[in-house]
Amino acid sequence: MKREIMELHPDLVYLGGADQYEEEIFEIIEDIKLFETFSLDEVRTLCQLMHCYAAPKDMTLLKEGDAGDFLILILTGNVEVTKTISTGEVKLISQVGVGATLGEMSMIDGCPRFASCVTVLPTDFAVLTRETLNDVLLQMPRLGNKLLLTLLQTMSIRLREAIVESKSDLSNGLYVASL
Repeated sequence: MKREIMELHPDLVYLGGADQYEEEIFEIIEDIKLFETFSLDEVRTLCQLMHCYAAPKDMTLLKEGDAGDFLILILTGNVEVTKTISTGEVKLISQVGVGATLGEMSMIDGCPRFASCVTVLPTDFAVLTRETLNDVLLQMPRLGNKLLLTLLQTMSIRLREAIVESKSDLSNGLYVASL
């Protein structure tokens, strides 16, 4: 996967395994919703399975419509999440920073990326692949199921928020592309 990511994004800098950044990750752990129910030992185990990269400002990390089998966890920097609506206009969905996860929908369901994610600042991030998730589910089922459940809860929360927002936009006379 490291090679695939570097081929897609030649301007990325490979920083090494996330286990090399455990201390930094532990320092920001309260900001990482993905890990909020995980013990330090569980986070340490997951760090051994992820790889870290550095991206410059204005780099597209995830492109709407592309295939995707990994998620990213933002360690430093900020990323804008945008979606192209039915009129062709690009709408800002959100801006996220340290601790945010992006790309989990495609990693889970295998469908094309739902939105694009572009760095606003130089950004460091860790990558978790579908293959790694599958390995964790097979080799460490308790941890794998906990991780999968957490990812599904994250997706459910985002879906609910999107529905509430789209209802609000409809009541204000604005049309937002359906989910």
